[in-house]
Amino acid sequence: MTILRKATDQQQSEWIPVPEGLWRWRTGKPTVLRSQIYDNYQVRFPLTLTEAEKERLKEEAGDPPEGVNQSWRTMYSAGLSLGYVQRSGEYKSTKLVDFLAACFGSTNSKKLRSWIADGGGPDLSDDLTEDQEVEEIEDWLSWVEDLEVYGTVRHEADKKQAGVTWSRFSGPLPVGSIPGQPDKEYQGLAKGKLQAMMAEDVAPEEAKPEKPKADIDAYDAMFESPSDEEKVPA
Repeated sequence: MTILRKATDQQQSEWIPVPEGLWRWRTGKPTVLRSQIYDNYQVRFPLTLTEAEKERLKEEAGDPPEGVNQSWRTMYSAGLSLGYVQRSGEYKSTKLVDFLAACFGSTNSKKLRSWIADGGGPDLSDDLTEDQEVEEIEDWLSWVEDLEVYGTVRHEADKKQAGVTWSRFSGPLPVGSIPGQPDKEYQGLAKGKLQAMMAEDVAPEEAKPEKPKADIDAYDAMFESPSDEEKVPA
């Protein structure tokens, strides 16, 4: 077995990115990292096409050329923020909360947003070190591991490496939001996970100053009538 290879022995694998369009993804274990560019914390969710979507891709694109591999993966990054409630009572969401809500399915996403808007989230002790807090947050975010979400892929050329193309994920949509595809079994599975998540992680104590009730309906209304372009798979 060769442990150390010479530079001339190594060859980079050639990969074909997932085609542009709307696909259904399974989430992996999230990782919290500090961004050197923005000097803040970001969370990354690895995403892999579901088995059914892999089969769809094979049918539509066929087998890749010899020596070329078909990628099934992409990634989604978001800032580490659960949003805030304005004095008016309107809840301001974030990319992270929108992604989490989408992972829990169309019939559970509003409940997740309402819980977070009312102060729900990881129960973090004040005496944790920074590394310990990151570990606790990763553990809490892992509730969405192995859940599924729809998202659109677009291709973007690498600005530094010629010939390298990246697959960018955007517009997370809950499973069940596509007309005619309610997927009740998934809604039930996600509901069970959400209930366990909310039961384990307690919202702030009642003894703390009372927060204004979040007007989650005003925010959630934006998700009730997405465009046909967002609804129909590519």
